[in-house]
Amino acid sequence: MGELSEDLERCLCDCDCDAERTAKAKCSCEEGRVRETKRVLLGERQRLLDEMHASQKGIDAIDHMLHRVSCECAPRRPWGKAAEGEDGSRE
Repeated sequence: MGELSEDLERCLCDCDCDAERTAKAKCSCEEGRVRETKRVLLGERQRLLDEMHASQKGIDAIDHMLHRVSCECAPRRPWGKAAEGEDGSRE
């Protein structure tokens, strides 16, 4: 199980799992305690999902504000008239 436990340790380190939980999972794996090893992995998976969902909420909020800024802060143009660019040309 040496290769598996090393891969497990590398995986958890890459996911920014804390050292204590990483060591616990590695030890459980080396001792053949599959349930405990899976419990740590599933816990870290859930932590990463929670972080991803929080980030997605932030991205959605920013996208909404970008849309509002585009709609509400853009200069109003009278209907039927094209705006003139800085060089005097019509857009």
